[in-house]
Amino acid sequence: MRLPESLWGVRCVWLRYFDVFRKSLAYYLVTTFAEPFFYLLAFGFGVGGLIGSLRADGQELSYRSFVFSGILGQTALFQGFYEASYGGFVRMYYQRIFQAMAITPITLSEVLWGELIWDASKATLAVVIIASIGVVTGDFPLRAPLVVAPLAFAAALLFAGLGLAVAARARTIDEISYPQYLLVFPMFLFCGVFFPVERLPPVLQWLAWALPLTSVNSLMRTLTLGLPFQPGALPVLAAWLVLLVAYSRRAMFARLVK
Repeated sequence: MRLPESLWGVRCVWLRYFDVFRKSLAYYLVTTFAEPFFYLLAFGFGVGGLIGSLRADGQELSYRSFVFSGILGQTALFQGFYEASYGGFVRMYYQRIFQAMAITPITLSEVLWGELIWDASKATLAVVIIASIGVVTGDFPLRAPLVVAPLAFAAALLFAGLGLAVAARARTIDEISYPQYLLVFPMFLFCGVFFPVERLPPVLQWLAWALPLTSVNSLMRTLTLGLPFQPGALPVLAAWLVLLVAYSRRAMFARLVK
């Protein structure tokens, strides 16, 4: 199939999801603003009031700014994973939307690309909104929402790939809880959202850097707080991105094509 035709199919899937999204826009905005606000209150002002400042990558910065920048990566993780895993499972298993779109001139490959790109787009919007809040609070420079957007999309696409792979392998919606609690939450807790990874024991540092969220958080802090660039972050992020997107599509094809 020629590239313009493929892009047309992906665009149609994306626009279909966008039309549904517009009907719940108010709910999305409230929940998107509420989550980082509560994290900021609890950790930025609460714990930050006890700690004050910390050193990360050899630089001194406020704990509130450190946590706020970590929330950007955490948002890409949660929004991308949950939209693709639970949302993807519902659309595949209960609503059978994937199958319905695939019997139109749009191919299953285009449906899956549209799903992944939509999941990543929705998560990227959330990250940009939170980065904008960080600008208002004075934690991030004015350019932050713009410069984090490409990284946010790549990270969200990676985590959407993880979520869609989980949806493809789950026999019931309850089984999504296993990777949620055994992989997603450990990344959230130990990959540098709330404290520098270098505070962990050496073995746990190695494990944390092997997981994609650590690289995402490191790059986010380079862009928003000016922390030193970690050269190993980009290869780790790129490897996980290629692996999870490719695997999720293959797993979903195996689930849908009998």
